[in-house]
Amino acid sequence: MLINTVLMFLRELLPLFLLLATLLAWHSNQWRRFTLLLTLPAILMLALFSSNMLWISEQLDGFGLELLYSLLYAGCFVLLCMAAAKGVVALPFSALACACLLSINGSNLLLYIWLPGQGNADPSALLLGMALGVGIGSSIAVLWYYLLTELKQLHILSYRLLLSLLGVRQIMMASALLIQSDWLPAGPQLWQTEQWLPEQSELGFFLQALLGYEATPVLSQGVAYLGGLVLLLWCSRNLKNNRRSAQ
Repeated sequence: MLINTVLMFLRELLPLFLLLATLLAWHSNQWRRFTLLLTLPAILMLALFSSNMLWISEQLDGFGLELLYSLLYAGCFVLLCMAAAKGVVALPFSALACACLLSINGSNLLLYIWLPGQGNADPSALLLGMALGVGIGSSIAVLWYYLLTELKQLHILSYRLLLSLLGVRQIMMASALLIQSDWLPAGPQLWQTEQWLPEQSELGFFLQALLGYEATPVLSQGVAYLGGLVLLLWCSRNLKNNRRSAQ
């Protein structure tokens, strides 16, 4: 129970914490406003989704939840592109992008906590697992934040690349859900790296949270990934000017 809770919280929170740390490094001089703009819509979406989870999951032949999540992942990516391209709306759009991801991961965590089987579990093990998962994820996010701060001082391109990788990760997650729901054709498998870099390994786990790593990607995912990466890099070409204007 303890290990499962730690892994569940870490799996859901690490991608969110990495994106949050990346956006805070971008808007470090306006972090209070960013936090406010993130919190309000995130709470509203989380309350709306979690209270209607059963109804949503029953829609569209039982794929309602998957399709909603894919829309939120795609929305997160689009908002990041718009934030990177337009300096005036960078702060609110960045906060909304993070809120989209928080609503997905937060709903999954609430669903995990409310599972019928959890009622018979030891509450102390559940709380300890939650605390460990949040603590490990937060520690990694803090290190990630300071790494980005140092890289930005060397060259803005490094920040743009990492932001683009985190953004295109949302496209990978959306495409995986759409393929699972048969709303997107999969196509042939591109490669198989499960033997030497499994998704369950420490590195595979981190790469999945950072850039949506999959050991067996298919053609449609590869096309979406490359297209999304190029688009976000292009949108962020004036990111240095945007950052200065925000200051």
